[in-house]
Amino acid sequence: MNARDITLDLRRQISTGFYARDARLPPERSLSEEYGVARGTIREALKTLEDSGHVERRAGSGTYVTYGGAVSEGSVIETTRPLELVDARFAIEPHMVRLAVLHATELDLQKAESHLRAMEKGTDLRGFADMDEHFHLSLADAAHNPMIKWMMEKSHEVRSHAQWARMRTLTLTPAIISKYNRQHREIVNAIRSRDAEGAANAMREHLDTARRSLVEATI
Repeated sequence: MNARDITLDLRRQISTGFYARDARLPPERSLSEEYGVARGTIREALKTLEDSGHVERRAGSGTYVTYGGAVSEGSVIETTRPLELVDARFAIEPHMVRLAVLHATELDLQKAESHLRAMEKGTDLRGFADMDEHFHLSLADAAHNPMIKWMMEKSHEVRSHAQWARMRTLTLTPAIISKYNRQHREIVNAIRSRDAEGAANAMREHLDTARRSLVEATI
């Protein structure tokens, strides 16, 4: 177990009320024994919780819960797991492309096409991942809804963390990249044809492929 896993476990215990507001957490020595890790790993986890506003460490006294029911934006971005992000995207992107069918301009479609062609030409994993992000953000632009664009930008901030670099090496195989490219092309074609449900279904299929690849990589 690493510091991130411990952070997530303690955060869930705090958010569910196992450790109530103003409660004192067990000392570092007890936590290190409970989780089977070095005290330095516990300190790293507690520092992350302190930075996100969940706890306060008081010199000579201990670590106390300060969480009051609201999770900060930075905490969500820092601690969201890959599968959690994909599940959130299911709630946003199918309707996003429905809106793109209604509102996309020719310029919007040309921008999406340019990113799609760049991905289809083939590139390294990092290059493909960058183009993939630009492609999905271009679809958010095509929806012409500022709130959706903001949510998509936040989702891509989540993907900037180191855990995503590790997942890319496990999931972005040549076969998956080829499949993603076909699915991206189907999404764009549906938007260009002004087929709202076709676009939404193509996006759901694409996200389902992404989710399955993540699950298989973590088995």
